[in-house]
Amino acid sequence: MAVPDPAAESGTPFPFRLRVLDADVPPPIMLHPHWEQALAGFVREEARGVPRGAGNRNYKDRNPKCEVAVALTPLRVLAGERTLEELQAIAAGLGLPWLHSYLSFHHETAIHSILRMSPEETAAALRETADAVDRFPDAEGPAAEVVSVVHRLQQLFPHDRGILLAVCMKLLRLEPGQAAVIPPGCLHTYLSGQTVLVTGISDNALHAGLTEDFVDLCELQQLTCCGQPQPSPLPTVDAGGGEQRIPLWSSDLDLRRVVVGHDPKPVRVGPFSVVLAALDPAGITVDEVTAELEPEAKILYAGEPVTATVTGPSQIFVASTL
Repeated sequence: MAVPDPAAESGTPFPFRLRVLDADVPPPIMLHPHWEQALAGFVREEARGVPRGAGNRNYKDRNPKCEVAVALTPLRVLAGERTLEELQAIAAGLGLPWLHSYLSFHHETAIHSILRMSPEETAAALRETADAVDRFPDAEGPAAEVVSVVHRLQQLFPHDRGILLAVCMKLLRLEPGQAAVIPPGCLHTYLSGQTVLVTGISDNALHAGLTEDFVDLCELQQLTCCGQPQPSPLPTVDAGGGEQRIPLWSSDLDLRRVVVGHDPKPVRVGPFSVVLAALDPAGITVDEVTAELEPEAKILYAGEPVTATVTGPSQIFVASTL
């Protein structure tokens, strides 16, 4: 067994990345391009001679990146775009002139319109939104969700276009053990809570808001001009004995969540597995070799499939190739 070298995770033999994310401060709203977008963007930036490490480089590689989130604590996820009916209810319930205006544009989505806003239009819409959530603290339905979201983000990113994007994004709520898939091409961020993320190995991530990093509004407009794929809850399979199986984007990959009590628990690993201790320490023993894992620490097993013994109490995640 060995602790994986993070630098190695960008290539073979790691076909995935596995980590804990704490949304105490929400990460940037971002989009991972799908396969066609990633390939075209990578070739285009290579032809233009944009250095791969440049701050304004959008496509570090030619790969898509799928993302699966498994909640460790109650988790709120913003992803994709709300339905037209929900957006109309928000515009009416909060009296948002900018949203009313954009919903009358039938040739593009509200999120695409936000990405086209000038700095002056963005500032005006942010003022209208701040006034609206103060005027309607007792809003209901989707408008109530927006009031909560805006209050959360205003404290951290008061002048950021991402607040307007968040008004129009779907809000998913996951309880511990529940999972969701964020497909390539879908804007997303994590609003609050802790989660385990399993992602592909691509480094392609275009930031759209809640950040001071480079934001390529023109490229984001191109990527979202025809809408976005939507996030969805991911059914998990109860394997018994405190173990859940969570489907990933490839039949060659396997993800398991294992809740370990005070008694040791057998867990199958191999031929290539990364084992992550989530919020509590855990111990893992393979062939009389024991490793102690601190919270959020990972360990790699590569070899013939074997049954490891895990001690807790803890919950661990095992991501494996089959």
